[in-house]
Amino acid sequence: MGPRDELDGVSHAGEHDLPPVEALLRMPLRERTQTLLGCFDLRPRRSLSQNFLISDTAASKLADAVTGAAGPDTSIIEIGAGLGALTVPLAQSPHELVAFETDPHLVPVLRLLLEPFGNVRIEHADITQVELADLAPGRRLAIAGNLPYHLTGLILRSIMEIGHRCDVAVITVQAEVGDRLIAKPGDDSYGVLSVFAAYYLERVEVVRRLGPGVFLPRPEVDSIALALSPRRAPAQAAGALTPEQEQLLLEVIRAGFGHRRKTLRNSLATSPLLSADKRAVGRALAAAGVDAGCRAEQLPLEVFVRIAIEIARDQEARS
Repeated sequence: MGPRDELDGVSHAGEHDLPPVEALLRMPLRERTQTLLGCFDLRPRRSLSQNFLISDTAASKLADAVTGAAGPDTSIIEIGAGLGALTVPLAQSPHELVAFETDPHLVPVLRLLLEPFGNVRIEHADITQVELADLAPGRRLAIAGNLPYHLTGLILRSIMEIGHRCDVAVITVQAEVGDRLIAKPGDDSYGVLSVFAAYYLERVEVVRRLGPGVFLPRPEVDSIALALSPRRAPAQAAGALTPEQEQLLLEVIRAGFGHRRKTLRNSLATSPLLSADKRAVGRALAAAGVDAGCRAEQLPLEVFVRIAIEIARDQEARS
């Protein structure tokens, strides 16, 4: 069944037949979504990875995860408000809510639907062009959103970089991405994203697994909603790293997973990210107490930290 088939039978009568906002807000989410799509003659846009959440239970669970972790003066930022599935329950909290939506066709629908809520602002903007760090100056943030697959990495990096003022980020991603975020050393999904998550995030908790049936149109893959609790000072938590050591750590992590079939020593020594040959890498691994023949997918964050510190020391000793 394709996206258009799923919307068969929805009236395209036009905005003049749109029910009053109060009636829309009382509708079950699936019915409200179909009504809005029909009355505004909208179609989900594949180019924007639009799959609208239509489960009231899931929407409520996700909103509770956001508001339950947000402090009393925290502003909530929603990424990709869509047709308001999550925006509406978030708006029912006392928090200031800024909802971003990149699709110009959905913005007037959102503004109509959220008109009764005085704590909500709808912004027509591409979130990848917005500096999250500049939002709500002086206030802490809570992030919510269903992240498009092709932008997941970019948005996750932005979220991790504002950990010092972020209470929580409740995000929905493809299950495959979520599995990488929660993977542990030795797991099949363990990789760069897993180690970055361990560095930048204090906790990653599963809020809810979401099958294709809770979205319209149905995606081809499962999704997962996660609650990310960022570390306020990841470099400090990792051992009071200097800015130079932190940058080197991130490069060591990327380099370590650059060639999964290679040993860690070969991966690090041949990576263009690091200016270290086999002998330098060997010295650093020995000083860190790491077997040069192991592979990156076996190592926890703490080991990468030790390696980065020893590579930095080796470079300083020979500079």
